[in-house]
Amino acid sequence: MFAFMKKDMLILIRDRTELAVLLAMPFILIAILGFALSGLLSGNSEVLSMDVAIVQEDDEQQGLDRFAEELGSAGIPAEAQAGIMAAAEESSPSSILQGILTDDSLSGLVTAQEMDTASATKALEEEEVVAILTIPENFTFKALQKMMLDAGDGAELQLMISDHAATQSEVFHDILDEFVWSLNFESAIARAANGEGDLPVAEQTQFGGVESVSAVQPISSFQYYTIGMAVMFALFVGATISGMAYVEKQQFVFNRILLSDHHPLVYLGSKAISAAIITFLQFCILFFLSSLIFGAFDLTEGAFWPGMLLIAFSLSICVGAVAAFLTALTMRFDNDTITTVFSGGVVTIFAFLGGSFTPTEGLPVFIQKLGSWTPNGAALNAFLLWVQNLELGLLWEPLGRLLLITILLLALGLLLFPRKGEA
Repeated sequence: MFAFMKKDMLILIRDRTELAVLLAMPFILIAILGFALSGLLSGNSEVLSMDVAIVQEDDEQQGLDRFAEELGSAGIPAEAQAGIMAAAEESSPSSILQGILTDDSLSGLVTAQEMDTASATKALEEEEVVAILTIPENFTFKALQKMMLDAGDGAELQLMISDHAATQSEVFHDILDEFVWSLNFESAIARAANGEGDLPVAEQTQFGGVESVSAVQPISSFQYYTIGMAVMFALFVGATISGMAYVEKQQFVFNRILLSDHHPLVYLGSKAISAAIITFLQFCILFFLSSLIFGAFDLTEGAFWPGMLLIAFSLSICVGAVAAFLTALTMRFDNDTITTVFSGGVVTIFAFLGGSFTPTEGLPVFIQKLGSWTPNGAALNAFLLWVQNLELGLLWEPLGRLLLITILLLALGLLLFPRKGEA
C-alpha cells in the first residue's frame, strides 16, 4: 500500500496544473476576497459608512400643539390630558428618529445632512448621498394620534434610495424598518396595558444600539476566507485522486496491480489514504501561508493550533472517503464523467451550501441545515466555532456529522469497488 501512496504523491508533485488548482488558486482567492471584504465580517462599520439626506417637511412643535388641541376636544379629563401630553412630548417619533440618526452608536455608519427636496434630489443623482429620507408634513401629529389615541391612519416615512450603493441603502432601509417596527410594537404594548405602567414609549424602547448575539469575538475576512477556501478546495483532492485512478485503469496499471496478487481493496485504501494525506498537507500549507502573509491566525498561539489540526485531520479523512467513493464509481462504470461532474459542479454547489463563498446566516433555514451536512459545511462550522470559542466540546456535533459522512462514503465505496474478475 505504501508504494501505491508514494506513486500518487509523486504523480501529483509532477503535475503542476493540479498543484496550481489545489494550492495557488485557493491562496489567490483568499487574497482577493480577504481584501475585498476586509472589515465587513468583523463588524467594521467603515466599509458601510454612508451619507444620507434628510428632508424635513414636518413641524414637530406644530404637530404637538395640534395633538394637544385634539386631546382637548376629545373630552378627556385635564389630569389625563397632562399625562398623555407629557408622554407625547417624550415619545415624539420625529425626535426619536433624529436622535437615532445623530446617536454616537451610528456616527461611524450614518452621516445625516438636512437638505431641501431639490438639493437632496440633486445630491442623490450625483451620488453624494445613498438615500433621501423625507419626514412628511403632519408626520408628528398623525403618528401621535395613532400611537396615543389609536385614531387616524398613522404616518409614513418616505425613503428614496440609490442604485449605486445597494448595500449601504439596504442597511439604511433596515435601520428605518427596525425603528418603525419597534415604535409600532411598543405603542401596541402600551395600549394593551391600558394605562398600567408608564406610557412613554421612548423610555421603553432602545433605538440605534448594537446588540451582540454572543460574547465571542467576530472573525476577520481573512480568517473566514482562509477557512472557506481551504474546505472547498479540499474537495478537489478527492476528484484529483479518482481521476488518477481512471487514468491508471486506462493505461492498464490497475490490471498489473491485480496481477501482482494485491487485493483490489488495498488499491482503494491507498487512494483514500493518499487523498487524506494530501488534503491535510494542503490545509497546513494554506493556513501557514495565510497566517504568515495576511496575519489570518497567530502562529505562536499554542492552544489554538491543536483544535485547528484536529478539524483539518477530520475533514482530511472525510475527503479520503470521498476519493474512495469517486474512485469506486469511476472504476465500476469505467467513466471519468463522474469525476468531472463532481469537480465542475458538485463542489461549487457544496461550497455555496456550506458557506465557503458567503456566510449562510441570511439564507433559508433548510439551506443552512443542508449545508451543515456537506463535508465542507460541517468542517467550516467546526473551524468557526473553534476560532471564536476555543472550546473542544462545541466541536463534537460538526465533527460527528463528518464522521457519519465518512463512514457512509467508505461503506458505499467498498460496496461499489469492483473485485477481481469484475474489473
